[in-house]
Amino acid sequence: MTTLRRFWIEFDTQERFDGLLQEGVGVSGFDVRDCLSMVTDLVRDRPLPPVSRITADISLAEPLPVSRRYLGVSVWRGVWYPPLNLETGPTRNIDRRGAPRDYPTPVPQSHPRRASETLGAKATWWDEIPHIGSLLWPLVTMHSAEYGRGMRSSATALREACARDSTYGMLVREALDFMIAWRPTPDEWFDPTKTSFADQHALDKYLRAFRDYLFETRPEPIYPPDSEPLSPEDAVLDALSRLVITRPVPVNAPGSERLSSDTEPRLPENE
Repeated sequence: MTTLRRFWIEFDTQERFDGLLQEGVGVSGFDVRDCLSMVTDLVRDRPLPPVSRITADISLAEPLPVSRRYLGVSVWRGVWYPPLNLETGPTRNIDRRGAPRDYPTPVPQSHPRRASETLGAKATWWDEIPHIGSLLWPLVTMHSAEYGRGMRSSATALREACARDSTYGMLVREALDFMIAWRPTPDEWFDPTKTSFADQHALDKYLRAFRDYLFETRPEPIYPPDSEPLSPEDAVLDALSRLVITRPVPVNAPGSERLSSDTEPRLPENE
């Protein structure tokens, strides 16, 4: 399967484009010409303005000239800034007509940020996982010790998302299959997630169960250690341990003054 690549394309724009291409275009495709053919759909029957710069394999972990709030899905083939593919889904047809041939040579990103750097991980095997840069949530964050019992609700939402969007599901499954085949050690898994497994067998079983829950007929995944719901008895003990008990403050009699510990009692002047 041909790998999609992310490109950031900048144009020498003119006023007639009404700011549409002023900031640049983010697009994922098989190569530059494939991406430019999809950008032509943005301007309809007008020719594309001259291309001034193309950045290949741009990392979304690095600062972009636009806000991340307005990005589409960069792992789909299509235009993700402006976020057009949020409405259309991934582009499937390939039509390279209309793409200019005199585009500049793409330049690689100067310092692409790797997944292991984003995660603060010592082991670099995370960089080899397919699509890891766009799937940190389902592949890492959801399984972290910091997230705790939140995975119980997120796993259901992820399963529904994979069923609803077959393209997204395919990417998640490909990444999980790679992780299962790689067989990360408990130490490698603990590196960014801070979730401990007793041995290799337990971690292998956990990853296979998670994949089978998302894409097969398994009714429940195996949840990470310390993420299982508490028993009723343990829940009561946990709640009691969180209580903050304070000593009640004496209430002075009506009309009396609140005295500090170093204040001498004072009698009325007529006594």
